[in-house]
Amino acid sequence: MVDPRISVIGDRLGGIGRIIAVSSGKGGVGKSFVATTVALALARKGYRVGLFDLDFTSPSTHIILGAGEVEPKEDKGLLPPVVNGLEYMSLIYYSGGQAAPLRGEDTSNALIELLAVTRWGKLDYLVIDMPPGIGDAVLDLIRLV
Repeated sequence: MVDPRISVIGDRLGGIGRIIAVSSGKGGVGKSFVATTVALALARKGYRVGLFDLDFTSPSTHIILGAGEVEPKEDKGLLPPVVNGLEYMSLIYYSGGQAAPLRGEDTSNALIELLAVTRWGKLDYLVIDMPPGIGDAVLDLIRLV
């Protein structure tokens, strides 16, 4: 069966110049800090930048950014809020501020859903904070972007 969300992902990412995925074989090594710092540095250079926290097991970019109470707006998809000059999206908006204990196909479905519904628009760079390891979510993301 073909997942119709897959065809939408290309359109959603079509206005992005470059995608930078920050990944590592294990958790707790500073991926979120590196991803956030790279995104902020690019934005300070005048680039249009998005930061996408796809680390479902331990999302923390919202804390590093001090995202506070901002939330995405809905308009034919989700428009990421602007936080410290970055368009910002995270599963944290939908998981009550906690890590999402997803496994297997649930992780893939959450990833595909977020990619399909998030409307980034025109960006020079999209920095993605990847989940730890080389599991299904990382492999799906490589396949889809």
